[in-house]
Amino acid sequence: MLYVTGASGLLGKRVIERWNSDVTKISYRDKVPDIFKKHKNSCLLHLGWSSIPSTQDEAVLNRDVTTSEILFSKYLEKNPNGKIIFTSSAGDLHQGLSSEYNFPSPRTRYGECKLKTETILKNFGCYSTVLRVSNIWGGDPDPNRKNGLVDKLIRVINTDEEVQLSVNLRSCLDLIHIDDLITLIYKVILSEPAKHRVFLVGGQSISIWDIIDVISKRGYLKLKIDQQKREKFFLDIDSSRAKTTFDWETKNYLK
Repeated sequence: MLYVTGASGLLGKRVIERWNSDVTKISYRDKVPDIFKKHKNSCLLHLGWSSIPSTQDEAVLNRDVTTSEILFSKYLEKNPNGKIIFTSSAGDLHQGLSSEYNFPSPRTRYGECKLKTETILKNFGCYSTVLRVSNIWGGDPDPNRKNGLVDKLIRVINTDEEVQLSVNLRSCLDLIHIDDLITLIYKVILSEPAKHRVFLVGGQSISIWDIIDVISKRGYLKLKIDQQKREKFFLDIDSSRAKTTFDWETKNYLK
C-alpha cells in the first residue's frame, strides 16, 4: 500500500498517474485523519507541504511542521516497519555547490521548517528517506502555480502575458524534470528499507539568462526585467549518491 499526501499537487498527481498498485490519498490541513491500516508492506510518501517558499506566515509554517509530525506518528503506530519518504527543499536548505555532505544552512523560514521536519523524522528512528529536491519543472503544471520559472515562461510563449523578473540574469538554478524525479521516487519506494537517509536531487544547473534564451527560441516572450543592484546566486546540486544508490540518471534537460 502506498499512502500519499499532496496527491492533487504538481508532483502528487504525476505520481498517482504512473502508480499501478494500491494507493490511498491523504487530504488534510489542520487535522490529520486516522486513515492508516496495518500492512505487511507499505510506504508513506509525504508531498503535502501546504505553504510556499515565500510565505512569512508563522502559523502556516508551524502548522506544516506539527501536522507532519502527527502524520509520521500515526502511520508508524500502525506500521512500525513501514517506510516514509519526505520531499524537502534543496534550494532553501543549501546555497552554492551542494552535496549530501554539506551541512544545511536554510536561507528562509520555509527552509528552516523543512529542516525541522527532517529532524523530527530522523528522531523517529524508522525506515525513512529524505529527498532534498531542486527546482522542479515539466508535467503540465497548474497555470496558477506561483513557483516554477521554466514552466511559467513556456506557458506565456506567443501570448501578451508579461513575466516580471527581479533578479540578476547570471544567477544559476538547478533544475530537475518532474519525470526524472518521479522515476527516482519509485526507485526509493521499491528499494529495500533502510534507516534514515538523505539524498540531494538535482539535474541541470543553468543560468536564468540561458533559460530565457532557450525558451525564447520557441517563440515570443514578453518580459519585464529589473536586475539593478542584485547579486547573482548559484545553486548546483550534487546527486551522485542518489544516482549510485538507486541506479538512477536524469535525462530530461531543458536544452
